[in-house]
Amino acid sequence: MEAEQRRFHRIPVPLTLACRRAGSLADVWREVALLDLSAGGVGFESEEPYDTDELLDLRLHLPGSGAPLLLRGRVVRSRAQPAGIVACAVEFLGMEPTQQAALDDLVAFLSRRLE
Repeated sequence: MEAEQRRFHRIPVPLTLACRRAGSLADVWREVALLDLSAGGVGFESEEPYDTDELLDLRLHLPGSGAPLLLRGRVVRSRAQPAGIVACAVEFLGMEPTQQAALDDLVAFLSRRLE
């Protein structure tokens, strides 16, 4: 069994996440299947493969907010799944205090709903 590597508790969420390779303005945003979210990162499944240590731009749509959170992340795990799907774990990098506060509030709200 693999040792727990997460610093933050992740919770399942029904939110929309889009990603693209960092700094690649020519790359299109791809909607991915968000699996879980924490104050420090996300887990998702994608048809597009991403490599470990690859940097991604992330666009997270928060409920009740008109503008999405635009974040930077680093792929910490990437594993091939059946049917050509790749499961990725991404840690957030360099968040501004307002972004971290919005994410912390969302995670706290979702955690209370799951209790």
